[in-house]
Amino acid sequence: MNKNLIRIFTCQIEEPWPESIFKSMMNLIPKNLQDKVLAEEGWEAQHGSLARKLLLWHGMNEMGTDMNDLFECIQHEASGKPYIVDAPNFSLANDEAVAVCALSKNSVLGVDIERQKPINLSEFRDQMTYAEWREIYSHVIPLRRFYEFWTIKESVLKADKFMRSFDLKEIFIQPDVAFCHGKYWYINPIDTDYYGYTCHVVSSLPHADIQQEEVDLLEVFASQL
Repeated sequence: MNKNLIRIFTCQIEEPWPESIFKSMMNLIPKNLQDKVLAEEGWEAQHGSLARKLLLWHGMNEMGTDMNDLFECIQHEASGKPYIVDAPNFSLANDEAVAVCALSKNSVLGVDIERQKPINLSEFRDQMTYAEWREIYSHVIPLRRFYEFWTIKESVLKADKFMRSFDLKEIFIQPDVAFCHGKYWYINPIDTDYYGYTCHVVSSLPHADIQQEEVDLLEVFASQL
């Protein structure tokens, strides 16, 4: 049995849920988390924020951690990294209405997903090392390579419980690992069927066995609506 099994749960909400369904799904999470969802701008960001939380609930159940009070058990490191005592390590991300949840019983994780939106790359020059910047601009599709590096760096930020805020340039990306502050994080690209999105998960242990599952949240939680 692989000691570094990482399960990835993803979903994409392609159109707004009917208001009654959205309210019912919101009622599955505590009021303080509902407020955070509603603070997001636009239906896509709100649905994505809610989806990542429901993916965590579903993923924990799939990992054998049946917790009715799941959200009340979430604690936070000084860096803001969330965790649950005596439960699998997890990391969450969403960009608009695409959400992802990564879980592992052994590896510490960080995950990020980004849609490849057109941007002025020069505005992010200070976030990359010279070698990374040179690789971005020599790539056949510079924007794609930028988002690959960006999601790796964001994943490292989420993974390390001691990191609150610092220069992303301090994360050095090598072919299979990212190095920062004396620690290696192993890079795992995540292929999704969501057009235009880039996703990576970093893990504290090497040789990850990645298992992916696309989740229909309305089907999973139908009995609770």
